Amino acid sequence: MSDQEQCTVLYKILTPAERQSLPDGQWKGSELDLKDGFIHLSTSTQIPETLKLFFSAESGAGNELYIAALPRKFIDESVLRFEPAGSGCGHIYGTVDAGKDFVDIRKITRSGPQGTFELGNLTF
Repeated sequence: MSDQEQCTVLYKILTPAERQSLPDGQWKGSELDLKDGFIHLSTSTQIPETLKLFFSAESGAGNELYIAALPRKFIDESVLRFEPAGSGCGHIYGTVDAGKDFVDIRKITRSGPQGTFELGNLTF
């Protein structure tokens, strides 16, 4: 079975500004999500690579981010796609109820000016 078939939780990486502006109700995603037409998500095994590729120190992402946990049981499977098929990240073509569906939002910090983010344990 693939990571996508087995995962029970998907994660949304948020900047501090995105975290602060999350509504209690329906959320269409970050500025990037709105531009791309879907909410970008990662599995627990994809998070380190996603952080490296899109939230490096060189990207200007800063030293603090948030990871929002979204249990798969709260996602309407008809709007969830893993792209590219078989190896890609999760994309929600719809909204999530940010106040209810994100069951845990955790702050993560970079281990130094050029370091990686300290994740701790993530639920698969």
